[in-house]
Amino acid sequence: MRPRWLLLPVLLASISDAAEMRFWTNTSGQLIEAEMTGVNAAKRAVQVRLKDGSPAEIPIENLSPPDKDYAKQQWALMQTAGGPVAAVAVASPAALKLPPRLQPRATADARLGKVLECGGTAEVEAAVVKSLDGFKSRQNADGSWGRSNKAAMTGFVLQCFYGHGDTPDSAAYGDSIMKGLMHLIGMSKSNPHGMLSESTDKPSGTYEHAIAAKALGEACLMARYGGKSLPGLREAFEAAVKLIIAQQNRAGSWTYGGDVIAYKADTSRQDLSLANWHFLVLDLARESELKIEGLDLCIQNAVSYIKELQTKDGGFGGANRDAHYNQWSLTGGALAGLYLMEGTNAGEGKKASKFLTGFLAAEPPDWNANCNLYCWHGYAHALCLEGGQAWKAFASAVLKQTAAAQEADGSFKRGRPNYPAGDAADATYRQALCTLLLETPYRCALK
Repeated sequence: MRPRWLLLPVLLASISDAAEMRFWTNTSGQLIEAEMTGVNAAKRAVQVRLKDGSPAEIPIENLSPPDKDYAKQQWALMQTAGGPVAAVAVASPAALKLPPRLQPRATADARLGKVLECGGTAEVEAAVVKSLDGFKSRQNADGSWGRSNKAAMTGFVLQCFYGHGDTPDSAAYGDSIMKGLMHLIGMSKSNPHGMLSESTDKPSGTYEHAIAAKALGEACLMARYGGKSLPGLREAFEAAVKLIIAQQNRAGSWTYGGDVIAYKADTSRQDLSLANWHFLVLDLARESELKIEGLDLCIQNAVSYIKELQTKDGGFGGANRDAHYNQWSLTGGALAGLYLMEGTNAGEGKKASKFLTGFLAAEPPDWNANCNLYCWHGYAHALCLEGGQAWKAFASAVLKQTAAAQEADGSFKRGRPNYPAGDAADATYRQALCTLLLETPYRCALK
């Protein structure tokens, strides 16, 4: 049953100069721009004035949960004031305590504002909501997502919820988030090393661990600011980070090949594709203020590793376009890691940005020609952290194409990649990457 809230049996007449315009989302993900002017208690509807000045009413039961919360609190302000009041974007108490870089994901208006800033449209946010609804309806009975590599898929989906500002407190998705977190916490407890994967003897286990750990880190960080937490959540994230620190190799990277766990630390081999996921976890661990021995040194080694891989072209990775670990596919993820762990002023970062933006200008993202979602995820993260015209150019193209590829059930059509390793053939993986892309404007702001 959808949550409901009770209104005082009072009919407030339309107020001529009541509020500012905001976007309202109904339960189907459709958006309208209007200002709240009052409440029609008899009809259980919110009274609004549309952008063209005409009045309208929106049935309360059709509103999204965040809009219900907004209307409830705005109505209380109207009653207290006894007349016209200025509308405000109401956030939860926990959201108001978030650090500046996380606040854009906390309210519907803030999220939409970030999307519009980079050339996106209201349809982008509607597509995110539709995708989250789809994830909610397709959650496995054990709390996981996906048919295989469930630790990674569950981690990806939870990142999508947290990227949208949803937590276990969320009226719409709280139960799904709670079950997903419990699945990962249980997986951590069942493994003596705290590894977040059922594939502890396969290369994929290393990827899964980092992706799932990123989700636990998001949950820990949000819980620090007053959100609902879970017993064992902090311990699971700490165990995941400790394993990552212990398994960093002499190159400052991570790789696989181990027997007891998938990692192999006693080697100088490097894998930038794998390492890119680990950079995100290290940044979260530091921001969560965990006191873990070796964390700062691990970050320093990771930064040095990134810089050592820079080519004369400015990218990070191999200089052979036909090779698997090449700079055209991996520079985005590595640059995002460098920005997160060291900031945007590093000379290596500026050189890499020039390479990346030049490459994207020469080969603009095209869903039907070079839809390398894995690569786009890294490009988007790095460019959003950097900001500026390069980010707006990339975002205006990618957000529009991604939203247009969405199916009625919230999933996304498969694009045509020109880099096989950048493809996302698995439906859950593809939907998660697309959702994270659409959330990038408010999910990846630099602290």
